[in-house]
Amino acid sequence: MLDLAYSSAGDYIKIGIKILFIIIFWRLAISLLSRLIHNFFKFSPKLRMDEKKTNTLVGLSKSLLRYTIYIIMVISVLNVLNIPTESILATAGLGGLAIGFGAQNLVKDIISGFFILFEDQYAVGDYISIDDATGTVEDMGLRTTKIRSFKGDLHIIPNGDIKTVINHSRGNSTAIIDVAIAYETDINKATEILSSICNEYYEDNSDIVVEQPKVLGITNFGDSDVNLRIIAKTLPLNQWGVERGIRKKIKEAFQEGGIEVPYPKRIVNRT
Repeated sequence: MLDLAYSSAGDYIKIGIKILFIIIFWRLAISLLSRLIHNFFKFSPKLRMDEKKTNTLVGLSKSLLRYTIYIIMVISVLNVLNIPTESILATAGLGGLAIGFGAQNLVKDIISGFFILFEDQYAVGDYISIDDATGTVEDMGLRTTKIRSFKGDLHIIPNGDIKTVINHSRGNSTAIIDVAIAYETDINKATEILSSICNEYYEDNSDIVVEQPKVLGITNFGDSDVNLRIIAKTLPLNQWGVERGIRKKIKEAFQEGGIEVPYPKRIVNRT
């Protein structure tokens, strides 16, 4: 009885060591293969891709790698425990019919994720809008896309729910500056000042402004003002900074040139 007990305990120890070895081995394999994937996409001369698309492919490849190795790890542990994996797989095949309807959304998300990747709709680092969520793509997985908004909120969107995507990072952006001046102001003088500002700003910021800003002219007549509009083509996602910079120069130039900025006025007649 004593020898049998020692033999049984020894078997348990051997099984535990084997399971521990399997877990450590595959964890190291995940780490090593993840580095190889990273280096392959980053430094392979045959893959000439921009950084955003490279980061997206690296993330998806690592995600696929982890899921595959976890399945292999579980099967290996079951074999060590002498649990027949064939019967489990057969049972899983039968049970798959029962849970198939519940897994439809999961399959839909994964398939949609692959289409998003292959069609290059967006990549990690792009600034996009999906329904009411607008922000920078922080992570793109097999099932979900994570978008970090300007305020810091993290939107996690299943890929299968993505119908329409607006990608603000593809192609040049347009800065639009509307300027209101009083009706009494000399339009020609105001337009001349604005044109001078456009020329000066372009000379100082040609690294982010791809075309010289233009004064389009009068776009609207308000109750107490006349609206002029300036447009400028910028590199992607630089339009907001350009708009702020031009508005600052307009304020300074109008103040120096005596151009009146309108504000609501009320005339009271006393009888």
